[in-house]
Order: sequence, then C-alpha cells, then structure tokens
Amino acid sequence: MKFKRLVERIALTRPGDFLRRNLGPTVLLIFLLTFPLWEGSVSGPVHIKFLERMRLVGIYTIVAVGLNLLLGYAGQVSLGHGAFMGIGAYASSLLALRAHVPVYLTILMAMLVAVLISLIISPILRLRGHYLAMATLGFAIISFVVLREMTWLTKGNEGLMGIPKLSLPGVEVRTMGGEYYFIWIIAFLILIFSRNLVNSRLGRALKALHHSEVAAETMGINTSWYKIKIFALSAAYAGLAGALFAHIHSFINPGIFQLNLSIILLVMVVLGGMASIWGSIAGATVVVFLPKVLEAIPYWFGNKSLTQWFSNNYSNLEPMIFGIVLILVMIFMPSGLTRGLSDFFRYRRSPFVNPLKRGSGI
Repeated sequence: MKFKRLVERIALTRPGDFLRRNLGPTVLLIFLLTFPLWEGSVSGPVHIKFLERMRLVGIYTIVAVGLNLLLGYAGQVSLGHGAFMGIGAYASSLLALRAHVPVYLTILMAMLVAVLISLIISPILRLRGHYLAMATLGFAIISFVVLREMTWLTKGNEGLMGIPKLSLPGVEVRTMGGEYYFIWIIAFLILIFSRNLVNSRLGRALKALHHSEVAAETMGINTSWYKIKIFALSAAYAGLAGALFAHIHSFINPGIFQLNLSIILLVMVVLGGMASIWGSIAGATVVVFLPKVLEAIPYWFGNKSLTQWFSNNYSNLEPMIFGIVLILVMIFMPSGLTRGLSDFFRYRRSPFVNPLKRGSGI
C-alpha cells in the first residue's frame, strides 16, 4: 500500500515542482558530470590539478557526511573517524593483496570491518560531551599504534605498496577520469541517501537526541540504539572512503591516518556547517583546495622561490592555517559556510555575525 501511494505521488508530481525541490542536487549532478570535460582548460593557467583534487573531495565528502550525521544531527562528538578510514584502507588493501579478492568486494568488506569495529567499541557511546571526545581520541591513538606495530601484517611505517586499482566486474579503472566518476557516483548516492535519512523517522529521532537526550527518552526513543546505529553508519562511510583512498593511491602507511586526519575531518564538518548534508561538500572542498590555492598564489605573481618555500614548509604551516580558518569561521560564520551563504541568497541576510554584538550566539 505504501509503495502504491509512493508511485501515485510520483505520477502526480509535475516536473517543474520536482526540479524546484531538487534544484541543489540537480545542479550538483550536472556539474559533476561535466566537470572533466572543461577542467583541463582551467587547471593549467591556475596551476591547480582540479581533477586530481576533486577525487579527494569526493572521498572526504563521504567521511564528512557520516561524521555530520553523528555530530551535527545526533550530537555525538567523534575524534576517531580518521582511524575508521585507516581501518577501511588497510582491510581493503590486505584483502586485495594477500587474499586476491576483487577490489569491488574488498571495498564492501572494508565497510563491514569498520562497522564491526564500531560495534565492538560502541559502549563508549554511553559517555557524553568531552568524555566521548576523549574516548574516541583514545581509539584513534590505539588504532594508529596497532597499524604501525603490526609489522607482520601492515609492514609498519614502510606501508603497503602495489595496492590494486579500483575495478568493477571485468573492468579495471586505470584513468584519473574513471576514478573521478567512480568516486563521485558513490559520493552522490550517499549524499542523496543521507538527505532522505535525515528527513525520515531516524533523522527526526537523531535531532531529538541532539537537542535533549532525556526528552527523547521520555518520548519513547531508544537513544542508546539510535546512537549505535548512526555510529555504525558513519563508521561504514569512513571505511568506504578509506578503501577508495587506498585504491586510488596504491600506497598507504599508518602516518596517513594519524590523529590530525580526524581533526581535519572535524574541521570539514564545522566549516561546511553542522546538521547540513550539503555542507559536507563545502567543507571538504575548502580543506582539500585551500593548500593548493595558497601554493598556487606565488605562481600567479611569478614568484617561484616563494612557491618552493611554501611547498617545503607546508607540513609545519598546515595546522596553523587550518586553525586560523576554523577560528575565523566559528567567530564570524558560526552556522558554517553553507548555511551562511544560503541565508544570504535566500533572505538577503548577511552570512556574517558581529561577535561583539549581544545575542550573537558566540
């Protein structure tokens, strides 16, 4: 009966109404499909390899969406999603290298491994606030140490090399354009699924949980079960992203998945806007492209020595740069980039707030 009503509703929906309700996803889909056709003419003049970076944007978008569901909608802080990415990357790589399992299956298995680990450590969800953040921080540190010290399996700091490329049954994805489409098809489907999820019964329960766990329990919501479910889902997203990361780079080591990765993922969510599915794309885009834009600026002015200096010192400058950006956004645009710009275009309201004004929420 529900399926019949859904079919009738779709049949009665006018194409114009459908496009208005789904304008954002439609524009994004058109942009993603056409991007490889024209990015080459832009990449050269600005000295930024857009197609290469957009692969990473897609991967980080997948993780950021899952973390946004956990943090922005359910209100559960996690500093361990970089570890889940590492678990997914190593699980998929080892299954492909040692067991010779097809890559498209190892990616699914990596998601299952990440979910299994999340269920094992799910008792930490009994903690709240900064206690939960510290527990997930401990999980991230333990995961890094395990990946580094299990040299018989992970080869430690030497890392895993020769990881097979992405593939589908009978087809191996060898080109950068093919990897781009492979990643973004998955990312777009996850975005649509997550958008529908937050508008479902589960999404309403997560919002209630975020506002008041006691009130949600009073209304009959099993808060413990919902926290476990959304934690497992966000871990699955991170495991998937980690597997994709490993197979496009063909090399991983534990250093890639240190604590700073979890912090960068958190920065993506805050920059884009918490409780905003589309904000995850904005946050991932800023974090991925910001270093390359800063690196390219000296090229635009013809100063190659400054470019070389920036490249040599970026590892030391990165925490400071992201720290400054995060502080400025939290002070002047606390709702995030997406919500701030959305309010500007929709209501002609300034996306910035005055931190010295009483009642600004800072």
